[in-house]
Amino acid sequence: MPNYFLYARKSTDVEDKQVLSIEAQLVELRELARDEHIEIAEELVEKKSAKMPGRPVFNEMLHRMAKGEAKGIVCWKLDRLARNPVDGGQISWMLQQGMIEHILMPDKSYRPTDNVLMMSVEFGMANQFIRDLSSNTSRGLRQKARHGDFPGTAPVGYLNDIRAKTIVVDRRKSKAIRAAFELYVLGKSRLEDISRFLFEQGVKSTNGNPLHKDRVRFILANPFYYGVFIYKGETYEGRHTPLIEKRLWDKVQQVLIDRGHPQKTTSDPKPFCGLLRDLDSNQDKRLQRALSYH
Repeated sequence: MPNYFLYARKSTDVEDKQVLSIEAQLVELRELARDEHIEIAEELVEKKSAKMPGRPVFNEMLHRMAKGEAKGIVCWKLDRLARNPVDGGQISWMLQQGMIEHILMPDKSYRPTDNVLMMSVEFGMANQFIRDLSSNTSRGLRQKARHGDFPGTAPVGYLNDIRAKTIVVDRRKSKAIRAAFELYVLGKSRLEDISRFLFEQGVKSTNGNPLHKDRVRFILANPFYYGVFIYKGETYEGRHTPLIEKRLWDKVQQVLIDRGHPQKTTSDPKPFCGLLRDLDSNQDKRLQRALSYH
């Protein structure tokens, strides 16, 4: 009897919310294999989305099956194997070529002699579900932005309120962010100075280090702090509480522009400029006359 790979997969994506957990899949599939008197060569577990090709455990399983280490797969549903046409095509092709002799699931199974149309339809439905879900999610996020709610991670100085699904002010860090704007607008501080100031106020990177100057520039240039945000190239009026006034933000942008350009050199002549060159020229002429006498 050929060996089988038991494959269980679940990701944290939205489409996997109603799918059995890894542990539940393993329990069900072990019982199925026992009832069908199937020899399991190895249990393979993957915690990764199948929306895109490139799952390492899945690819390694197909590679090993092509070498003949196993001839069958036990899985919960076909969409556990593939939700994209590339991976689905690999499964279908290997099944037709006999490299996979059997795909067993609790409610159905597929063999090389079966009609491939049904498998293609099932893979197609899994892929279309992902496409529709992505489209619906994007549409929902755009609508959320139109209502003034930023559909993303809150900038530093704010927090995501998971329950209310809104963005609220971070009482601890918001004061430091506001002070950073007020400090930088004076025009006497570099981005590195602002980073050091924020670090002293408890605003750090995820690694606990001072923010990189590019990160500081991003904060100072973010219009979110005066009440608007940009999403997918469009500007929206936010419902969140601004930390600063737009007038202060505008002044900070001008400082960023001024400090981002090198100082222009004046065209006024400098003392002694060109003097040494003239001396060298006169010395060359005297040297040439002296040589001509000889």
